[in-house]
Amino acid sequence: MKVQLITHSSVLVEGKKHILLFDYFGQGHLNLKMNKPLYIFNSHAHSDHYTPAIFDIKHPKKKYILSNDIKPTQDAFMMGPHESLDIDDLHIKTLFSTDQGVGFIVEVEDKKIYFAGDLNDWHWQEDNEQDHLDNIWQHDTYLKELSYLKQDYFDMAFVPVDKRLDEHYIDGLMEFDQHVKAKYIMPIHYFGHYEISEELKKESLNLSATLLYPNHDYFTF
Repeated sequence: MKVQLITHSSVLVEGKKHILLFDYFGQGHLNLKMNKPLYIFNSHAHSDHYTPAIFDIKHPKKKYILSNDIKPTQDAFMMGPHESLDIDDLHIKTLFSTDQGVGFIVEVEDKKIYFAGDLNDWHWQEDNEQDHLDNIWQHDTYLKELSYLKQDYFDMAFVPVDKRLDEHYIDGLMEFDQHVKAKYIMPIHYFGHYEISEELKKESLNLSATLLYPNHDYFTF
């Protein structure tokens, strides 16, 4: 399979017989093969993860799999947290997001893919007691969701890394690697700041998975 970061958290995965498009929100160029079925996933309704313009994508064999907080304008398969769905020869499961919507687990062509959406350990600056309690909830809930994956092995995992979290920007990435087995992890949620990859290279991460630093090239897995 080939994987390409379009921008931010928009990811294109192309297999021999399928194309998966995650969290496209109208920015970045799409180079879609018309002879393979296209499965369009959107994890939640935030404007950096979804746009109604996805329904204008021109493709003869497209299907939509959307979080149930999105209001579709065309036929779509709607999923809430902790649900499963079989579409053609795809097996899809969801997790509860610590922000909004769902995270996706997709099995296709003998590969297993994890796409977090905004499921992350969002540790924001604490200005009061409520902020502290919110951060505790984020951490505990994130680890609870990861616990559902302890028996899984992922060929590719897409995990948020967001510099707005300051020194906590890699908490979710490190916790994912500690609790879930994956061959490759690609960070997402850069907001276009690809210099974050250079900062990650300077960190002593010691990950069990191989980290793929996102750019607009194709990676093969």
